[in-house]
Amino acid sequence: MAMVIDKNIKETILSEVTTQKLVRIPASKDDYFALAEELPFKVEYHENEIITMGLAPYWHEKITATLIALLYQLFSQKDSDFFDILGSNSGVQISKFEGGYYMPDVMIVKGNPVFKGNSTAIITNPYIIVEVLSPATKAFDLSEKLPEYKLIESLQQVIYVNPQKVSVSTFIRSENPNAWINQDFYSLEDSITVEDASISLADIYRKIVFEQ
Repeated sequence: MAMVIDKNIKETILSEVTTQKLVRIPASKDDYFALAEELPFKVEYHENEIITMGLAPYWHEKITATLIALLYQLFSQKDSDFFDILGSNSGVQISKFEGGYYMPDVMIVKGNPVFKGNSTAIITNPYIIVEVLSPATKAFDLSEKLPEYKLIESLQQVIYVNPQKVSVSTFIRSENPNAWINQDFYSLEDSITVEDASISLADIYRKIVFEQ
């Protein structure tokens, strides 16, 4: 049965994304699921609010595509049948918190995906999450989403990439599941570690023109 869309919420979002960098609208989970299928850009759900920044800029999407290619190359050297690399149209549920649904820019699943209920789009067992930051979402991504990402038992690494300058941060789960190791990189000569392999920042930022 198709969900009924609240036209007022949809019209408000479509109007506000033209004038605001980040839109937060109070809404129910049913509103979120109905709108997520209809809007032409990704939307997330956090603490009873629909959150979106509208369409992503060109350089944001270019870095995202580059990361997917680099990760595919890295994991193809391993057991490629054991890992799936997904883009931002797949969602993640924070199962320990009622009502948290996010759409990372890149997600890696190890083994078989575990879906929420009857959904084939919302996954509960991501292995690695990658977010390409933006000025509008940086605070939300780091201060609100990251603590919830860390609650996902299957998650082993979160990577944040800044499209405006050379800046990559990684959070890797340690042997203590509640302790995460944070490393920050600011040089094109640096490399980040993913699954005991390296990805250079020079490759991540190849042919990127930094936004001012």
